[in-house]
Amino acid sequence: MVLLTGVLATALLAGGVAAYPIPYVVLEPGPTVDTLGKDVIKVTGADTSASAGQLRLTTIGVRTEITLPEALGAWADDDRALVPRTVVYPPGLSDQQVEDKNAESFSTSQRNAEAVARREVGRPFQVTFGAEDIGGPSAGLMFTLGLIDKLTPADLTGGRIIAGTGTVDEAGKVGRISGIPQKLLGAKAAGAQIFLVPADNCAEAVRNAVPGLPMAKVATVDDGLAALRTFTAGGTPPPCPGSP
Repeated sequence: MVLLTGVLATALLAGGVAAYPIPYVVLEPGPTVDTLGKDVIKVTGADTSASAGQLRLTTIGVRTEITLPEALGAWADDDRALVPRTVVYPPGLSDQQVEDKNAESFSTSQRNAEAVARREVGRPFQVTFGAEDIGGPSAGLMFTLGLIDKLTPADLTGGRIIAGTGTVDEAGKVGRISGIPQKLLGAKAAGAQIFLVPADNCAEAVRNAVPGLPMAKVATVDDGLAALRTFTAGGTPPPCPGSP
């Protein structure tokens, strides 16, 4: 933080550059999407059920081409993060290549969600996923839970609003993601009553805990299902260690 302050201060002293983009981007809370909503997960070839609550995937917004005054404003705002552009757009890759990579990761997360759900419910079906504007692999957990909820008679939400994030591999393991602080804020703004946190993100999540938003530690899809059942029955799922 001291180094960043020095860089920005030096830039301020170099007059005439305030209106030009600088090599940083701003991360901020992005929209959340209810995976049980219309057209987000479409299932054919199997009976489906409706749920009274919501299972919301979370995203981060990335603002590029920011000017120095905008960077300073983001640096002073606890709800946003100012990071080097190379964190989001690695050197050697064009912006389009990064977008293509995120799109492929998103498709992989959907395929993994389908594989895990198929194993969980034990019957054939066809599925298509919506939310095409989202990239990256971090929607995997919530897509998997949403698909399982649609394919099982029980309402896994219990009428609650549940948010979360995390990658999912074909074995059902939940992996770490980026942007936890912004995703927690986005979930709270969407009315979430609990947030499912990948186990490997727990320490970061605890440091950025949002008042009024409990967090449950999730290492596998089975952990996520257990957390839903416990929470909707009135219990407290295993939290991230150190959670308030």
